[in-house]
Amino acid sequence: MKISAAESNRARTDSKKTEEKILPAVRPRAGVSLREGLTRQLSPLEQGMLVAESALKNVPDVREELVRDLKSRIESGEYDVSSEEIAEMMLRRLSADKIR
Repeated sequence: MKISAAESNRARTDSKKTEEKILPAVRPRAGVSLREGLTRQLSPLEQGMLVAESALKNVPDVREELVRDLKSRIESGEYDVSSEEIAEMMLRRLSADKIR
């Protein structure tokens, strides 16, 4: 399934809005770093979000190995997806979008 440029841009914009909602704008006390100040004032869930966010920064946007494998399978004619699988993924995507 290919993601259009419009969907990609929308996801980027939505993630920025979500980030603004998750991390409150607070100022740390004097002598305390911003990250330390935030960590002390955030709930455990919010602290977990900070950890997840920093871990995600190390994940590449494109999984080159997967893309390379799929390209070679498509070019060799080994990649076959049924219309039922495509329809199922489209319905899953529609359901996921409604949840957001």
